[in-house]
Amino acid sequence: MKKWLLIILALPVLFYCFLLLRSSIPVTVHDQDLQLVRTDIPAGSNAFDVLQEAGRHLWWPEKQTAQLYDLARDTNWDARLADTLLASNHESLAGWDAADKLPDFEVPEATNFPVEVPYLTVWKKLAQMDGVRENALLHNGQDQEGFDQIICHIQLARRMQNSHGVLISYLVGAAVNSMGLNQIQHWVGKTHLDAGQLKNYLHQLELDPNEESAAFANTVKAEYQSQVPWFNDLQAGKNTNFPPLMHFMPVINSSQTRALFANEAHLMIEAAQPPYNGSKLSDLESNRPGVVSMYLSGNAVGQLMFYTLVPTETAALAKKSQSDAQLQATRTILALRAYQLTHGTLPADLSALVPEFLDQVPTDDFDGQPLRYSRERKIVYSVGRNLKDDGGDDRPTGPSRSPLDLVYRFDF
Repeated sequence: MKKWLLIILALPVLFYCFLLLRSSIPVTVHDQDLQLVRTDIPAGSNAFDVLQEAGRHLWWPEKQTAQLYDLARDTNWDARLADTLLASNHESLAGWDAADKLPDFEVPEATNFPVEVPYLTVWKKLAQMDGVRENALLHNGQDQEGFDQIICHIQLARRMQNSHGVLISYLVGAAVNSMGLNQIQHWVGKTHLDAGQLKNYLHQLELDPNEESAAFANTVKAEYQSQVPWFNDLQAGKNTNFPPLMHFMPVINSSQTRALFANEAHLMIEAAQPPYNGSKLSDLESNRPGVVSMYLSGNAVGQLMFYTLVPTETAALAKKSQSDAQLQATRTILALRAYQLTHGTLPADLSALVPEFLDQVPTDDFDGQPLRYSRERKIVYSVGRNLKDDGGDDRPTGPSRSPLDLVYRFDF
């Protein structure tokens, strides 16, 4: 009887030792190529510093935030309020313009996880104020000045996306970029610019796919590097996010956790090369181990954290493709308007735009196929994240309420 009792008592101890051994076995982490090279920018050359200073001069009436957003989107236009806002933000908008002209744009290095980036709110507010200025110019008949300002807006947003910031910085840059592209889609049917001018703007919007992929890859590296100090503290038992007793429990292996995140970073960088449907990130979610497997690994907490963040990373890649799809759709809409002004009608299909206005029919970053177009419905669209052509149906679906297709409308 005593013998069986000892065996029964020994089993939990042996099981604990088994898990303790698994949680303490280090693995080799291959992350040397995930180092993000940062530059030594001379004083006065960093657009980030100029935007920070512009933000200090920003006048943003909180009680009129909803009206301000309407002005930036050109809904419920109020010329008097727009003039007041622009007069009060002359200095901040001058800073926005100055930032666009500087050669470098690099945000401070993130050394903590999760990362705090308060400057992103300033970026968004300055972009909204610039949107008010763009609309004021166009309402006043200054079409070329207005479109020039929108192009500068988009170019600065692209630099925000490649400012060596973490993922949230990239996403805010993408949102600012989307504001500018929305402006072009909104005004292209109302402007008095001729076909040649529109053709010039669509070429200014052209973006090298390698440059776009590099921006996303730099973001992934910055995100990973922000996590490294967290991994190091975890290994040294200094991580304050966990109760002290957890460091003695066989539920986390710092090197295994770091290896998981490094592997994901490599997959993200590889997936940055279009199209989206070639990504292997979905394999990470589909291969998620069960609860028992996680616990027996000796790294249950590390795996749980990793697989909790995977959907967020996958969504970021989809956002990158959505940003590209909107860019290509906007260029296509500009080409359609230029074609209409030249020939008096819209083309039957997008191939008619080549080579007079476009070098080739723009492709959909989601599936690598040409963008879809309907002359009758006046839409250009992408198949979106579900990779299925739903005929230009953009109704929200699923738990995330994502649209079936990404549809871009025009009114000319």
